[in-house]
Amino acid sequence: MVLVVAVVGWVAYRQYLASQNEECLKEMRAAEAFFRQDSFEKAIKGTATVMGFEQLVDDYGSTQAGNLCRLYLGLCYLKTGKPQAAIETLEDYDAPDSYLGGAALAALAGAYAEVKAFEKAARYYEKAAKIHNNSQTSPPLLLQAGLCYELASQWDKAAEVYARITEKYPLAAEAPTAQKHLARVQAHVD
Repeated sequence: MVLVVAVVGWVAYRQYLASQNEECLKEMRAAEAFFRQDSFEKAIKGTATVMGFEQLVDDYGSTQAGNLCRLYLGLCYLKTGKPQAAIETLEDYDAPDSYLGGAALAALAGAYAEVKAFEKAARYYEKAAKIHNNSQTSPPLLLQAGLCYELASQWDKAAEVYARITEKYPLAAEAPTAQKHLARVQAHVD
């Protein structure tokens, strides 16, 4: 009997989450439109007639669509000069191992760089580059990681990242810049 009640409860909860997810997808359209128009404050707070991402995360945060709202909210905070709020929000985002997850990690890295937590920023840039793992987006992310390691006085790690760019992505637009930075930071390493 207990097993039957548990199964019925689980099925009912799954149906509830699915309906909440659909409702969130409908409600978030207006906030997404504000985001695309660079109206980040409206995207965050909403208006008298539509919900913003803050309210959407509060109301639907346990759904997949609510998780996506969390990413949007973190990006809005970053765009409006609130890096600490962006960090807190993006840390809670359940980032998939996909292009979108890599972009979220890069945004989190940028927020950490803004609050001068350069070593953390560098690590997140490296994670984002690893997820992307291609010659178009990985080199700029790795270059940012190297620069952040330099700002954190982590010369050996900066040299390692710059060397990775020149070796793994020699044809990337960032390779010559990485080579120059590598020559400069090696003076600190040796």
